[in-house]
Amino acid sequence: MKVIEIRQTCGACPSQWEGKLSDGRYVYVRYRHGYLSISVGGPTVADAVRGEEVFGQDIGDGLDGFMSYEELKQHTQGKIEWPA
Repeated sequence: MKVIEIRQTCGACPSQWEGKLSDGRYVYVRYRHGYLSISVGGPTVADAVRGEEVFGQDIGDGLDGFMSYEELKQHTQGKIEWPA
């Protein structure tokens, strides 16, 4: 899966991003309560928010809600291609 556009919409509690995939669908990324989830849908960001979860992983403890873009890329390396 290749993300061609991404922007961070919240810095912490939760850290979240919204973007667009190369196939035109939207992607929504959220890190809250130590859980990183990535979902996709289209043709709007709202569709991605309630869309299919394509990645989900417990990363930190239940109080964690901060993740940098670099950490996001590290945790999804080999699964999702992100813009630089």
